[in-house]
Amino acid sequence: MSPRPWLLLILLWVAGEAVAQRFNGGVLLGGNVSQVDGDTWQGYHKFGFQAGGLVALRISPHSSFQMELEYFQKGSRQNGDSTGGNTSSSQISTYLLRLHYIEIPVLYQYTFAKRFFAEVGAAAVINVGSKELVNGFPDPDPVPLRAVTAAGILGIGGYITRHLKADFRFNYSLMSIRNGTEAAYRKILFEVGQYNNVLALTLYWDFKPNEGW
Repeated sequence: MSPRPWLLLILLWVAGEAVAQRFNGGVLLGGNVSQVDGDTWQGYHKFGFQAGGLVALRISPHSSFQMELEYFQKGSRQNGDSTGGNTSSSQISTYLLRLHYIEIPVLYQYTFAKRFFAEVGAAAVINVGSKELVNGFPDPDPVPLRAVTAAGILGIGGYITRHLKADFRFNYSLMSIRNGTEAAYRKILFEVGQYNNVLALTLYWDFKPNEGW
C-alpha cells in the first residue's frame, strides 16, 4: 500500500488536534436584577437567575468567540408603594412580571492582562413562560408577549482561578418584548413597546484551564 493515505490521515489528525486545542467548554450559573423599560415602574427590583453551558473558540491570543445556551429569568417587580405606578396616592399597588427565557448569546471577547476580558455580542431570546400579577391577581387583560426577540450584551470579567471566572453584563432588549399604544411604552430604535433591562453577575467554570494564569 502506498504510504500517501497514511500520511494524509496523520496530517488530518494533527490538524484536528490543533483545532481542538482552540476550543473550550464550560458551565455557568449566576444571578441578576432586572426591570422593564416602558412599564409604569422604575428600578431593578426583580431578582432572577441564569444557568447553562458554553463553547468558546480562541482565534488569537487576545480574541475569541463564545456561544452559550442558558435559561434566563427577567421581569419587573413593584412591592406595595402608595406613590408608585399609575394608581392613586391612597391605593397601595403591587405588580409582578416574571419572564422565563431560553437565550442563545454569541459573543466576541477580547482578553487583556492575560486574566481579564471585555465582551460584546447579541442573543436570540425565546420566551418559554411568563406570569403577570397586579395586586396579587393575574392581569385580566394582558398585552401579548413576543415569542422570540433579541438582546444586546456588553460585559467585562476576569479569572478568579485557572478554571473559574466571573463576568458582569448589561443585557438589553434589541426588540420590544411586546408593543402597543400604552402611554408608558417607550420608543427605542423603530418600535414603541417594553424592553428588558438587566444587570447580571455570572460565574463560569471552564473545562480547560486559563493559559495565562
